[in-house]
Amino acid sequence: MSYLIKILSFFIFSFYFTQSIYSQENVKVVGKVISTNTEPIQDVFVNIDSQLFVTDVNGLTVCELMKNSEYVFVISSLQYETIIDTFFIQGDTTLTFILHPLTVKLPEISIESDNNSSDLRRLRSIEGGGLYEGKKSDVIRVRELKSNKATNNARQIFAKIPNINIWESDNAGLQLDIGGRGLSPKRTSNFNTRQNGYDMSADALGYPESYYTPPIYAVKNIELVRGAAALQYGTQFGGMINFNLKEGNPDKKIEIESFQSYGNNNFFNSYNALNGQIGKFNYYTYGYYKRGDGWRNNSKFEQIGAYFSGKYKWNNKSEIGVDFTHMNYLSQQAGGLTDEAFTQDPKQSNRERNWFKVNWNLASIHYKHHFSKQATFYSKFFGLYAQRASLGLLETPDLPDPMSFRDLLDGNFKNYGNESKFIYTYNGKASIPNAVLIGTRIYRGNTNFKQNFGTDGFEADFTPVDTAFFNRKTSDFQFPNTNLALFVENIVRVSDKLSFVPGIRMEYINTQSAGFYTNTIKINAFDDFIVETIEESSEANRFIFLYGLGISNKINKKYELYGNVTSNYRAINFTDIQVQTNIQVVDPDITDESGYSFDMGLRKRTNSIFFFETGLYYIIYNNRIGEIIDDGLRVRTNIGSARIIGLELLFEIDLFDAFKYKIKRSNLSFFVNGSINYGFYTKISERALVGVQSGNLIEDLPIYNLKNGLQYSYRSFQVNTQFSLVGKQFSDAANTRIAFKGTFGEIPAYHVADVTATYQINKNWNATFSVNNVFNTFYFTRRAVSYPGPGIIPALGRTWNISIGFTL
Repeated sequence: MSYLIKILSFFIFSFYFTQSIYSQENVKVVGKVISTNTEPIQDVFVNIDSQLFVTDVNGLTVCELMKNSEYVFVISSLQYETIIDTFFIQGDTTLTFILHPLTVKLPEISIESDNNSSDLRRLRSIEGGGLYEGKKSDVIRVRELKSNKATNNARQIFAKIPNINIWESDNAGLQLDIGGRGLSPKRTSNFNTRQNGYDMSADALGYPESYYTPPIYAVKNIELVRGAAALQYGTQFGGMINFNLKEGNPDKKIEIESFQSYGNNNFFNSYNALNGQIGKFNYYTYGYYKRGDGWRNNSKFEQIGAYFSGKYKWNNKSEIGVDFTHMNYLSQQAGGLTDEAFTQDPKQSNRERNWFKVNWNLASIHYKHHFSKQATFYSKFFGLYAQRASLGLLETPDLPDPMSFRDLLDGNFKNYGNESKFIYTYNGKASIPNAVLIGTRIYRGNTNFKQNFGTDGFEADFTPVDTAFFNRKTSDFQFPNTNLALFVENIVRVSDKLSFVPGIRMEYINTQSAGFYTNTIKINAFDDFIVETIEESSEANRFIFLYGLGISNKINKKYELYGNVTSNYRAINFTDIQVQTNIQVVDPDITDESGYSFDMGLRKRTNSIFFFETGLYYIIYNNRIGEIIDDGLRVRTNIGSARIIGLELLFEIDLFDAFKYKIKRSNLSFFVNGSINYGFYTKISERALVGVQSGNLIEDLPIYNLKNGLQYSYRSFQVNTQFSLVGKQFSDAANTRIAFKGTFGEIPAYHVADVTATYQINKNWNATFSVNNVFNTFYFTRRAVSYPGPGIIPALGRTWNISIGFTL
């Protein structure tokens, strides 16, 4: 407690000391830095007679200068031409600086437009504490999305991101299930998932599954970086996905946001936020409530969430911030279906006693300091305290509910860590700016996973019961782990067009497990048994060296050719190993995965009239983990080595501009986003030979994945239509074609359409109406072997909702 008092005293003293310095006879000067298309520009250096300031996310910087004095302003950025100008300051004033893109030294940044109406852009070469040159990246600008935000509809949110495979079984965006390029969508576990730049999954090493997804109303943008993200953000194959949440409006001390939504199946969502800026303190806080009965029988849910962030600009070079997130929900799970039951009625359910609950808490402290306009330091301390519990029956869906005791799986997660980065820019050949990033990661996680016997009632009672008299398996394991990493990337520009980006990452991983599991042994012909308790513990140390190289070639002012190769690694999840069910077991000799990711693409660097990006990807995947069928059981093991190759394309065009058809305040645009994929096993492990052959197609990889949409706007009205067409895929490595109890078999091709209409009533009020799955298509994207199944998990049929929102 004494340390806490000292820290608080230091903060209070520093605050008043800073205020006293600025209480002299000065005037307030606001600098506003914008691009030629009036977009605010962040992280621009404003040098005023050797005093260094940096613009915030809204392109603003505020300082106090001596009245009736002359100052020289130097506005500089790696991405834009430098401005040098002299001003005589007589009183409070606002100065606006319009930066023009560099056209010689850094054309790769200068001609990347932040079109004010576009909902998608690319990460800049240097942005937000990361280096992204030569990488395949996307930024979804959520403010510009015209989609169903009330239910976090992933099909619309990620509509323009190529090759995203979605498990569409969630009622209202309670959790996100996306994968890509043949990687399982299961709770987005093959991406390094982050909020505001730090981990938000249960345990980045032991259990990298995300049970929490931020409400899209609170999100400013979503950043995605594919396989090359392994060097900066972790070793996984999928890449990184980061949800950057909103910050406070710097022009208001208090601003209110509110969105109220109602839909069929008794859906209701209420999102309310307060934000603003008081002096040098910026804040944003929200609370939301969501509930509904679900599209299927036995699928009601209720969710509550809250968030607070605060950021204080400590001085002209430094800022410090904190944020905290809480979310909890309880949902009833309708269970899986057999193929016959799905065909008969996909809304039906024969499981009314299955429940799932989540309690999620995240916190971070982050600090940024500019040593100079060339050197910047970023550091984030973060932590998670969370629980998830599932209660229900894990029998195959062909069996009726025996009305007996239920299976109970309980996970508790505690982790904390720090990630720090230092970026230094310097002049290389012919005075062309280069950049180097040096980063470290320290992480400590501890997961406790219990498998017990639950109550025999209908209610959501997660109390374990004594299993001594029942023939059921139990387990209780602790999974502590430690991760240390050092990583370096360097942008080396050999000319104004060609650059190389080499990088390395060195990892130390320590994983442990300690606990017990029980087994029952039959002792006579009367089915009497004894319970055997087996205690186990293990520890593994790994030293991993990853490396990669990116290349960027600006062919001309409009087009860029890029490519990269990165080594990848994915450690096994110990928490999966000890969970056994009546239809699923885990191979005790399961080992880590490793391989390489290759990307090569061509993209247009401006968003005027039309934009396109096309690319090839290739993944070498060794010791790929999957599931095989052996003696009626689904066995999780290393299937073998796989190769995955595909072609991806995004094309978007403004039709009115393209055909020179002008209607005042009107716009018509079209996009198509597609991929063609082929993934197959090249070498099969001995354990998997029971059901898998070399040449089998890999799981979770549609042969084709196509989305296209048309957007029309006239004055304050806008309507968006979207059509998705996804090809056939397999749910298991054996490529089972004859469906078996809903858990094994093909996932057929499907198509689905969505429509969203928005109307801006005035500058403060707006209304949105969405219909998802317009034609009420019956389809499914997942065959579950455990929760929320087992069996086929139907996607939602037609749903609709209407939202009213305001900002005051």
